[in-house]
Amino acid sequence: MTELHRISSQLSIPYSIRETSAVIYRKALRKRLTRGRTILGMIAASLYLACRVHTVPRPLEEICDQIHITRKELSLCVRLILRYLNLKIPHSSPIDFVHRFGTELNLPGDAKKKAIDILHDAKRERLTIGKDPKGMAAAAIYVASILTGSRRTQLEIAKTARVTEVTVRNRYKEMVQKLDISTV
Repeated sequence: MTELHRISSQLSIPYSIRETSAVIYRKALRKRLTRGRTILGMIAASLYLACRVHTVPRPLEEICDQIHITRKELSLCVRLILRYLNLKIPHSSPIDFVHRFGTELNLPGDAKKKAIDILHDAKRERLTIGKDPKGMAAAAIYVASILTGSRRTQLEIAKTARVTEVTVRNRYKEMVQKLDISTV
């Protein structure tokens, strides 16, 4: 559990999520899911799943970078825990990522609000179905930053969201076209 607290401190994870993560990890220990897996991998998986339970999104890549494990190892541990503990994890929504990415990009509140409004419209038009929530959030932030005059580059937004510039550009084009938004 010491390792869990150290890692959650590194990731600035709130206490309530830390406690949920500890519960998930203890259940995994009781079911002997940790056999043949690294402790770090299982701790990382329990933290990732706890964040998802509390709808506080943390990309897999961010956790992997902080803990220095591979995405493959983390994904395997996550799937193992999900399969044997029967956790009900809500799907990530692009809206969950807007505040976090917006804060990292030092966007003003009106730009974040505009991005959320754009995502609500996109959801209503069913544009978000089957798309990576991080990419959708990144594109909405890009559109909102242009519309509110607090422009950020596609590269800045892509790096923050941990997606490619091409993803931001493609989702941006879809949104502008389907939602009839004028960014000129």
